[in-house]
Amino acid sequence: MRILFSLVIAGAVSVVALLNLPGAGPVPQTPKKPVTDEYQGVKVEDDYQWLEQDNDPAVKAWSDAQSRRTRQYLDKLPDRAAIEKQLTDWYAKTSPSYSGLVSRPGLLFALKFQPPKQQQMLVTLASAEDLKSEKMVLDPNKLDPSAKTAIDWFVPSRDGKYVAMSISQGGSEDGTLHIYETATGKVLKDSIAHVQYPTAGGSAAWNADGTRIYYTRFPPQRRTTRCGPEFLSAGLLS
Repeated sequence: MRILFSLVIAGAVSVVALLNLPGAGPVPQTPKKPVTDEYQGVKVEDDYQWLEQDNDPAVKAWSDAQSRRTRQYLDKLPDRAAIEKQLTDWYAKTSPSYSGLVSRPGLLFALKFQPPKQQQMLVTLASAEDLKSEKMVLDPNKLDPSAKTAIDWFVPSRDGKYVAMSISQGGSEDGTLHIYETATGKVLKDSIAHVQYPTAGGSAAWNADGTRIYYTRFPPQRRTTRCGPEFLSAGLLS
């Protein structure tokens, strides 16, 4: 997997280096920093493995420079503004879509996507045939107007009174578990960090009477690895 990812980066760097975009600034330099790894007795040298460290200030600076140059070119295209307006209008008229339906007594939980909003919202319905019965539980777009907060997944209690949600910020997919009252949308004081991680996902499960929840959690020292293991814990909600 790492070999493939490195090859993809190397290929992308090569393509970017060959581009001569009219109206854009000079091509940002991409230093070669050779690193040799051995896989099953085969040594592989990678000049651009340093670009995998997305928290490295040098990588962020390189990525920002590439984005600025691309933005300079795209923003000067004569038809861009008209195309953007047309697409925005189309997306705004798109009918909402529902996914991830979960049934509880008298309620149907669903993730609702309504363009032009960027993030899915959690709603409840009396039934799939009665969209007018829709009630909002959580709208991340209101929680974070920058649209960088998302619902990773949700699990309603068996009676539907509460719903546990993994919520991540900044596109990290590093989710924190929050408990919401279904009827009011009020968040409870309990929260549990690191229940979701992008390389391994996450999950939660309620006990029968909705007083206890079981969840996956990733310890901080494990979250820095490429594929850190998950383990099961139990939390008692007050």
